[in-house]
Amino acid sequence: MASRICSLEKSLAKATEHRDSVSVPSPAPSTGSAEPLLTETASPPQPAREIRPRPNNPSYRSREDVLVQKGSSSQYFNEILLSRVLEEESSIESVLTTAPAGSPCPPVSPFSALGILSSPFPSQTLSGFHPPKSVAVRLWNSYVNNVEGCAVLKLLHLPTHEVEVYSTIDRPAAASFESHALCFAIYFASAASLDEPDAHAILGQDMSARLLGFKVGLEQAFAQGDFLDRPTLTGLHALAIYLSALRVRNRGKGIWVLNGLAIRIAESLGLHRDGERLGLSPFQSELRRRLWWQLLSRDGRAGEDYGLEDTKGLLLTSDVKLPLNIDDGDLRPEMKELPAAKQGWTSMTFSLINIDLVRTMQTLTAIASSSTPSSPPSEDERAQITKETRTRIEERLVHCNPVIPQQRLTLYCSLFLIRKLDFVTRQQWLLLRHPGGSREHFATEENLIEALEVLEPRLDNEDELLMQFAWAKKAYPQYHVTMYVLWHLCVKPEGPSVDRAWQAVEVLFSGELWDEITSGFGSKSAVLAALRAKAVSLREKIQARNLGWEASNGNGNGNGDMGLHTGKGPSGVATSPASLFGDPGSDKLGFDIDIDSDVWPDWTTLAQGFQPDGQGFFDDSWR
Repeated sequence: MASRICSLEKSLAKATEHRDSVSVPSPAPSTGSAEPLLTETASPPQPAREIRPRPNNPSYRSREDVLVQKGSSSQYFNEILLSRVLEEESSIESVLTTAPAGSPCPPVSPFSALGILSSPFPSQTLSGFHPPKSVAVRLWNSYVNNVEGCAVLKLLHLPTHEVEVYSTIDRPAAASFESHALCFAIYFASAASLDEPDAHAILGQDMSARLLGFKVGLEQAFAQGDFLDRPTLTGLHALAIYLSALRVRNRGKGIWVLNGLAIRIAESLGLHRDGERLGLSPFQSELRRRLWWQLLSRDGRAGEDYGLEDTKGLLLTSDVKLPLNIDDGDLRPEMKELPAAKQGWTSMTFSLINIDLVRTMQTLTAIASSSTPSSPPSEDERAQITKETRTRIEERLVHCNPVIPQQRLTLYCSLFLIRKLDFVTRQQWLLLRHPGGSREHFATEENLIEALEVLEPRLDNEDELLMQFAWAKKAYPQYHVTMYVLWHLCVKPEGPSVDRAWQAVEVLFSGELWDEITSGFGSKSAVLAALRAKAVSLREKIQARNLGWEASNGNGNGNGDMGLHTGKGPSGVATSPASLFGDPGSDKLGFDIDIDSDVWPDWTTLAQGFQPDGQGFFDDSWR
């Protein structure tokens, strides 16, 4: 009865919204050719859709708004996927609530982002945090090859910034606070990109100890330079590099909070206004564009990580021009005008592709959010927008040479990202058109195979040409497609691709989704672990059923449908909830859910929160 009353209340709220909504007429279609969604000189046009504002009712609550409370603590979420799960499955809220009163406080990670707000300690000489010059030079070269060359962090102008870096390495006592901060951010990002053998060979000591030293040095450079009240462009470059690299060691919400701080600092420096309009030189304007768009595209990751959608829409409304598709060698401080954008691959190509994909996703989200049950979004419109994005990206990729590591990375990741965008938005829009669709309508073998084809290339670490970029997989894990696979295993725990799916899940959880060196996992990680617990529980029930059936038929050697006769998963790992990720009620993961309950959210609950994250290293379809 409570469920029916809740359903009735939702229907009434939708009816009220429909009655009170005000339609904004769409502009008449142009008779000329349509403008592209993304250009390098202007922001994309807003979608010509009917926008229905929320009713002016103080008691109205959007279905996306969820506040999880326990005592005086609360967590807010507005991402559809996570909000629906929490709304329909109250047992999952226990994963996200704080420990009861009197419980010991969890230990603070040494890689907590809080240190950015440190107090200055002038007695700590910044030059003392620098490594030996030979180590510093190797770290700079590693940064150029592993991090800046990865194109996700294409922020610096190497010909000019390397002079500043080498000058600081050579005479750290004479360097400015901002130059120290830039060097420490580069050291940290470079060291974080290394595997243990290479790190020990370059650093000469334990990686964690060195990383902590660079972290404290960066924090003191900001504190002693009074960065919050006296920000500089170089300091903001350092903060952007550091926050992106810190995700390898910490995925806590503090990084997203500090990215918001970085955007506010950028606005205080005028980066939200194009440098050309401010009378700046072409060189300065171009570097500011790179930094501004990097901060905005990374901020869009928060929805997938923490269940917090960006409601400002800066990616769609910013009037700052996009960076040009040119190499650093094409830029000079003294130039009077910028060169023409290149058609071939440059060190900016993947950054521009990433921005294009994120903005396309936000455009599709805006169209979907303005739809109503009586007027669902058109699949033809979604397919057309996706096709146009794919065409633009493929025009850039045709010039990539796959034998060159950086171009190989651009090619593989871009193909993966556009495929992921198409998969997740197609599922979302299908739900909007068929809100009452059954689980079987979405939990199809075809969808599972497509999801696995998106994820499985991440499991392949055999391409030695791309090993230098492997660090980014841990910094940018794939949450949403993994969530679909886990949901499918909960709804249909048997099938021809189940073992294949479990192999992918095991590898993902043991690496990028959950590992020993990373702390501060966000809300999505906890929900994924809860889904996994449910899937494991169902898998064990089927195992017991199959064993009973075999025993009753006198067949003690058969493996049944699931191949679970030994109680192990596809890779030979025990499949009990405790063996896979600890006791569901343990303090380590904070679980307190009933994984044996047969009540679980359907795909309507899960799929509507899908969005691409803009980062998919080793993620394209290699086949």
